[in-house]
Formats: sequence, C-alpha cells, structure tokens
Amino acid sequence: EFCCHTASMLHYMQQNEDAFNLQSMELHEPRVVATEATIIQALTSSLNEYVTKTREHEHNFAGYGVTNNSNSASSNNGGAEGCITKREFSEWQRKIVPDLLYCSVVRMFEVLFFSPELPSHLLSSLPQNPKNSIFQKYSRPFPILESSKEFTTKTTTKAGDLTVVSSPVFGSNARSEGISDSANNSAAAASTLLSPPIFAFTSISTTKFGGKWHRLYAGADGWTFQKLEHAIMGYDGPTLLVMKASSKQNETVTLGAYTAAKWERNKRDFFGVPDCFLFQLVPTLRVLKSLPKMGTRGGHYMYFHSNTNTQNLNPSKKDELAEGLGFGGTVRTPRLFIDCHLEECRASSKDTSFEEGNLGVTPSDDPFSSTFSPSGGAFAVGDKETIMRGFQAQNHYRDIADSTLRNARTVDKAAFLGDMRNGVIETKAFAHRGQVDGR
Repeated sequence: EFCCHTASMLHYMQQNEDAFNLQSMELHEPRVVATEATIIQALTSSLNEYVTKTREHEHNFAGYGVTNNSNSASSNNGGAEGCITKREFSEWQRKIVPDLLYCSVVRMFEVLFFSPELPSHLLSSLPQNPKNSIFQKYSRPFPILESSKEFTTKTTTKAGDLTVVSSPVFGSNARSEGISDSANNSAAAASTLLSPPIFAFTSISTTKFGGKWHRLYAGADGWTFQKLEHAIMGYDGPTLLVMKASSKQNETVTLGAYTAAKWERNKRDFFGVPDCFLFQLVPTLRVLKSLPKMGTRGGHYMYFHSNTNTQNLNPSKKDELAEGLGFGGTVRTPRLFIDCHLEECRASSKDTSFEEGNLGVTPSDDPFSSTFSPSGGAFAVGDKETIMRGFQAQNHYRDIADSTLRNARTVDKAAFLGDMRNGVIETKAFAHRGQVDGR
C-alpha cells in the first residue's frame, strides 16, 4: 500500500499543475479508490501465498516449525501469527515484483534529493513555467494507454490531439470531462491518474512496462478471432495479452501472457523465445516465468492455429490440433488457451514450459474453464524506438499480404477467363466467336 501510494504521488508530482491545482493542492481527477484497493489486495495476496508456500516447503524439507525450534520460528515471524519477516518480503519482492521499490520509493527519493545537474546555459534557456519543474526534467510519469492509429493509418492528426483509448482493465487515457479552448472547442484531455494495474506491471519490470503502451486490439474493434489475428500478426515487438474471464464459481479473474517474440500463424507447432511469462493480475498477482528447454521437454512458449487460414483438402478429417491462441502445454491442450471463437478460456496449473501455479481460482488442480468476456485486449509495450520498429514491420507485413492477395485475384481471373475460352467451363459468352469462325 505504501509503494502504491508513493508511486501515485510521484506520478502526480511529475505532471505538476496538469494533475492538481497548485493553489488548493486538490487533484483535478478523483482517484479510482476501488481499483487501487483491488491491486493492493492482489499484491498482498501474492505475498501471503508466497510466504505460506515457502514456510510449508521449509517445514517439509528443512524442519521449519518443528516443536523444539518453535521459539526461533516465532521470533523469525515477529512473535505473532500473521507477521512476515523482512527476509520473506525481500525474497518475494525479488521473485515476483523486483521493481516494486524502484518504481515507487527509490524514484521518489531520487527526484527529491538527487535532482539532475544541468549546465548553466541550459538552465537559463528553460522557460519559467510551473509545468517545467525539476520533477519533469528528471524522469517521466508512469505510462498511459495510447492508440496505434499514428502508426497504422496514413491520416495525420494535429500535434497534441488525443485519441481516446479505454480498457476495462487499465482504465481510460482521457479525462471524463474533457477541456475547452478559448473558442469553446471541446477536446479530450489526457488523464493524469495513475492506472493501478499499469503500476503492478511496472513493478514486475520497469524495463518492459515502464515505457509506452499502445493498444493493438480491444473488443470494441470487433469481437472476432479474425480481428484479433489481424491486429497482432506482423507486429515485431513485445506484446501483452490481457483478458478477463468468469470462472465456474462466478469469480472474475484477470490473466494473460507477455511475450517478446513475433506472432506467427498456423505453424501447427509452438514457437517463440524464452523472454515470456504467464500471469494472473487479479485476484492474486502471480508471475509464472518460462522454464529453460531441456532436450525435448519445454520450449512450448507460443501457439497460434486458425482454421480460417489453413487449406484442408478433406474438411471432414480433423487433425485434433487446438484451434485458437495459446501458451505452454501441448498442441492439443495448451496450458493457457483461447478458442478461435473467443468464447472460452482454459488454463491449467502446470506444464513443462512455465513455472507451476494456478492462473484461475485457487485451490484447484483441474483446468480452469470459463467464459471469455470481451474485456482486456492486446498491447504493444516497450520504449518508443522498439514500438516504432514493431509497427513498421507490421505495415511491411500487411503490404506484402495485400500484394499477394491482389496477385492471386488477378491470376484467378485470368485462369477463369482462359477456362471459359477453352470450353473447360460451359458458357455462351464466347459462342459468337465460333459462329464468326464458321462464316
């Protein structure tokens, strides 16, 4: 809770009067307290779960909690049930959220006490404006959601125009009330609030999630597997897939996967790189990292198989491969799987490619089967240069696909007309030629 609130304060400080009134020191936008509480509870549950499993392991294999050592065990736990030692907290933090302290407390101290030293000629050239405070010179606020239209469309927008992007998981990048200029032209204003879920991911890795967030796909774009496929195929950069699912116990779970590899379609096998992980964000933050490949075991990182792009000479004969998008497991039963109709999400607790852990509702060792609701989406994450290269690769990929489709259509038309002229296809369209030749 302390880290989350410190990160929020730092986020507001770096935006200065955009975030709050300098006179009254009140925020322009009310904080989303419920979302903050949900993420804080997810982090707390993650810590409690890690400590419980660690103590059980020490008890089973190292005599932790044995009667004759009860005094030492009690002292290590602070002398009261429910307490967690500094060692246990540090171990959990290094494993699950290694950047939790850096992106909040450490950065706050850096900004307050170790401000950057700028040359005098640069200091004199800076405009005397409250917005240009030393906080903004040092580091940027936490990221907000951005649109991919600036990379994927040829239309241009005026500098400063905001494309509104909203997510059921991460919130909106725009204020609800908007702003008005001197000519009473209303426009969307960028939100100054810190998204608690984005803070959680930044705690996992500032390098991966502390830069830009561009939305690749959301349910509002058209809730079909073909739309999802079109949005992510060809993008050559790190992506984050986030979804909400309702379990059989009517509990809502937010889960997904991160991968640094390029998406490929219909490989009929797994692909990808070890730089990936599965996660559950809510109700308990869990990060299940990839495992090293050991011979033929492991290495099943990413899977994408769609029957819409596979030519099957015998449609009645099925190859039994799972049709959809998945991570881990096998080609028939991926560990985390979304079917090709975007209607079902399945997850199991273990496989040979990722660390063991429940992605659904605990306790359960059975596959977590649920209804996949239109919440979440796919996001391109990373620094500006990485995202720009990713979209350039996607644009090139789409240009090649469009060119191939145009060529195929041209060839098909020529072959069709040739068959008609040669009489392969019965038609009267060229009958007059024979009559003329007969004369």
